[in-house]
Amino acid sequence: MMDWQTVEDQCFKDNKFFSQLVGIWPDQERVTKFVRRLVILVLVIIAIITEVSRIILFYSVDALLDQILYLDIGIGILIKQYNYILNEEKLKELLNNIVTDHLVKRSKEEQEILDTYSKRAMLFSFIYKVSICSSALMFILIPAVPPILNVIAPRNESRGREFIYPAYYFMDEQKYYYPILAHMISIALILAAVYTACDTNLIYIIQHGCALFTISGYRFKHAMDDVNLCDEKYNDVSMYKTYVKVRESIEAHKKAVEYVEKVNACHLYYFLIVLGFTIVAFTTTFVRLSETEIGIRFFTLWGFTVAQLVHLFFLTIMGQFMVNSNEEIFQTIYEAKWYNGSSKMQSLFVLVLRKCLNPPAITGGGLVPLNLDTFVQILKASFSYYTMFRPT
Repeated sequence: MMDWQTVEDQCFKDNKFFSQLVGIWPDQERVTKFVRRLVILVLVIIAIITEVSRIILFYSVDALLDQILYLDIGIGILIKQYNYILNEEKLKELLNNIVTDHLVKRSKEEQEILDTYSKRAMLFSFIYKVSICSSALMFILIPAVPPILNVIAPRNESRGREFIYPAYYFMDEQKYYYPILAHMISIALILAAVYTACDTNLIYIIQHGCALFTISGYRFKHAMDDVNLCDEKYNDVSMYKTYVKVRESIEAHKKAVEYVEKVNACHLYYFLIVLGFTIVAFTTTFVRLSETEIGIRFFTLWGFTVAQLVHLFFLTIMGQFMVNSNEEIFQTIYEAKWYNGSSKMQSLFVLVLRKCLNPPAITGGGLVPLNLDTFVQILKASFSYYTMFRPT
């Protein structure tokens, strides 16, 4: 039998490291957590101030469009991090539920279901981590492009120095180039760490919710296996045993529903805000792409577009997984041998099926459901806004 720490280390290989790195892991030492949060807050606030300053001092439509994109990223970092800071106890409860469920003694089949979804969470986390870290690395390497091109394809004059993103630092940018660049690199690293920490937490939480629904469906499917109305051995004892199995199935389904409600409570308006910021990011990026000549910035914008697509896709597909789990459990319950049970047990199956018609879903503020249809609708909305704001 494994202990709590062993299960926690096995279940949270990726998200624990990054969560501790950005100070959102609930059981992290308080002083360390506070210091890391403070450092990130100060660095991101400085970045936001420099970006807003550039808009004010050099105001133009082009400057505004340039900065909105990067302001969106900076504010998004704080939104993601502080959602879990403000909901620390709720996040802790969700993560503890995952560990607790792995420690509960289960049948071999149910344990395999939990392990399957844990491995799926690890796979999605790895893919997401690689995508986000690759995007951050792309931004960090922007300043290295001009020196490399000066060697590979020299011109009469050396190419100018590049920054990671446009900003105004109230100082001579050429004289203090490296301190400014160091701050920008730190922001890119913070971006990768915060996005990875927050979204991998979400991946593990959602996949565990799907596992709970699958376990409930498995119990419903096999609750009536030992019951046959034509069997002479069908008696009150077997009836009671079957009733206990059905009751345990209902309890498992209730637990899964409550878990999803806790997930929504931990992300009450978070998804809604993030989706809104994503629409702004896509719209601005499309406008800038239509105006930018092929070069470093053009490919940077394309890279940013791909990163945003990955981010949005992962958010919405997690909600789609939950929708699929609800549909699967409905089908599983319907296909179970409920007709072999007593009228009392049949009524219990009917009640659960009725509950499945109004399943819990991952939503943004209870208004926007997270699913693949929302993914498509956001892209459509972003492109519609782009056609309104694009230069003629």
